[in-house]
Amino acid sequence: MKSASAAGFSLIELAITILVLGIVLAFGIPAFSNFSGSYNLKGATENIGAQLRLAREKAISTGIPQTLWFKKSKCAGSDYCVDNGGGPDPKWNLPNSINYKNGPGFQDTYTMGKDGRCNTSGMVIVQDTRGNRDTVSVQMSGLVIN
Repeated sequence: MKSASAAGFSLIELAITILVLGIVLAFGIPAFSNFSGSYNLKGATENIGAQLRLAREKAISTGIPQTLWFKKSKCAGSDYCVDNGGGPDPKWNLPNSINYKNGPGFQDTYTMGKDGRCNTSGMVIVQDTRGNRDTVSVQMSGLVIN
């Protein structure tokens, strides 16, 4: 028999609370996954753009052209690298869920010259597993936009 001063939750109240938390998590986890994936895509384009700008600055300061490759076969298993004839060094990888998207405008090689200009213009296109894409645009003037 319950006394008037007894306090606590009934089994039904606990079950309803757990059910509500389960529903919130069921909707929240996929939303968080999508949020995380979009940051991986944006981070990949930011890193690629930064490496292209850094290669341009290095070419200007050293007087040695810097060639960036965006293909695994040239980069010894990495996703992109700098290779000026002595092997890929340094080299970087894209996040696990991000890949290149070959298509119109995609270029896999850029050489930044000692005058700060690029040998060609084009884009590096990256895509996540859901099909979302982001691009880094490279102009012949050496301007890199992402």
